[in-house]
Amino acid sequence: MAKLLGRLCKLCFVNPRGLREVSGHALAQTEGVMDPEIDVLPLPKVAAVDLHDGGAQAWNVNVQVFPAITFSVTLMEAVSLGVLMRKCRARRVFEFGTHRGVSTSQLAANVPDDGEVFTLDLPRTNTQTHFKVECAAEKEVANFPRKGDLIPEQLRSRVHFLEQDSALFDPKPYAESMDFVFVDAAHTMDYVVNDSEKAWVMLRPGGIVAWHDCRAQSPDVIKYLRGCPYKPRRIGETTLAFAEKPAKS
Repeated sequence: MAKLLGRLCKLCFVNPRGLREVSGHALAQTEGVMDPEIDVLPLPKVAAVDLHDGGAQAWNVNVQVFPAITFSVTLMEAVSLGVLMRKCRARRVFEFGTHRGVSTSQLAANVPDDGEVFTLDLPRTNTQTHFKVECAAEKEVANFPRKGDLIPEQLRSRVHFLEQDSALFDPKPYAESMDFVFVDAAHTMDYVVNDSEKAWVMLRPGGIVAWHDCRAQSPDVIKYLRGCPYKPRRIGETTLAFAEKPAKS
C-alpha cells in the first residue's frame, strides 16, 4: 500500500495525466469487490491463453467484429468464447439470449460448416416475461424488435432461432446433446437459475457452459455463480465465467 501511494504521489508531479488513467483503472476494479456479497474474487481466474490444452497445434479462433453495440460482448470476450468452443470441440451449441446476434455470430463462426447453433429469445410478438424483470436495460433488450438482425448472412444457415420465454422452455429434448451452452439472457436471479440449470441438463459430459456479465453491475449473476455447484471460473480481462461438466467415468 505504501509503495502504491508513493507512486501515485510521484505521478502527480512527473506525469499528472497518467494519474487519471491509473485512478480510472483502480476505480473500475473496486466496483467488483466493494460489496462482499458480489465480490468476484472468490471465483478462480484463468487467462484465456491458459485454456489451451497444451498440445503443439494452434487453435484457429474466428472473430466477428461489429461496430460498438450496446448489450454485447467485447472483442476479448468474443475471442474467449471461441477459445472455450475449441476447448470442448463444439459442434452443437445453445445460447440463452439472442438480442441482435453479436454473440450468436461468434458462436456460429466457431462451429464447423455442418455445426449447429440454437439461440433462444422471447417471441417478437410477445415480450412479456414469466418471471418479473424490473431493470430498464433488461426490458429494453427484451423489447428490441430486430432480434438477430446483425448475424452475417453467410452464418445464418448454421443458426436455429427459437422464440420462447426460457422459463417455459423444455430442455429435455436437448438433454446431454450440447457441446457448449452460453447463458446471456435476463440477469435476474430467477432467470439466471432457470437458464443455468437448463443449460446443465442440455450439456453433454465434458461440455462447457459459459455465463456473460459476471460483474458487479449484474449482482445476481455473481451470487449465483458463487453458490452453484458447478465450480465456475472466470476469464481474465472479460466478464465471462465458465464451468466444465465432468465426463462420465
